[in-house]
Amino acid sequence: MFHYPSTDNFNALPGGNRRCIPAIGRGMKGAASLALVLCMCAILGCGRLVKVPEEERIIRRVYEVDIPKGEIYDRAIEWCAKRFSTARDDIVVRDREKGKIIVNGSGRYSEYFDFLVDRDFTFTMTIEIKDRRFRITFENFTVYYDERETKASRAAYKFEIDKIRKQIEPLMSDCHAAVAGGDRETKKGTKADEEW
Repeated sequence: MFHYPSTDNFNALPGGNRRCIPAIGRGMKGAASLALVLCMCAILGCGRLVKVPEEERIIRRVYEVDIPKGEIYDRAIEWCAKRFSTARDDIVVRDREKGKIIVNGSGRYSEYFDFLVDRDFTFTMTIEIKDRRFRITFENFTVYYDERETKASRAAYKFEIDKIRKQIEPLMSDCHAAVAGGDRETKKGTKADEEW
């Protein structure tokens, strides 16, 4: 009958089997490295889940133009009618006297690498008009998730707001171009401008 050598005494193992021990050690180092990489990915992935305070979930800009209030309103309402013409979009308020336009709009952004996992989102856009200036405010962002049980939720995380901001910036510039025509002087919103 054949007896296996004792594992209690390492030196009793035949020479060929000693090579297995360092290979096992290398395998454990590889497993530890893999575990470390997975932990780092998890930590970095959770870094995307930083909640943004409510006041930072608003995108606002003030534009100064050399146009009277009535003409700014007419150009802005025309731009809104052309831009927000899908079934999901709607001009909710048209108040020429107060100089206010409120629109429920929609957009889309890519969550990963600008081409994977497209997310639809909705927003409320308010254009407030005074003589020779107007303010555009985007807020109430809702993001739609097809793969989740909860199909829609308010945008609350920094990565969502950043992706939405990237889509909203060209929209704001387009509105300014339509309203101002050749006058392209821009003033970004500040705390003083928020008092309006």
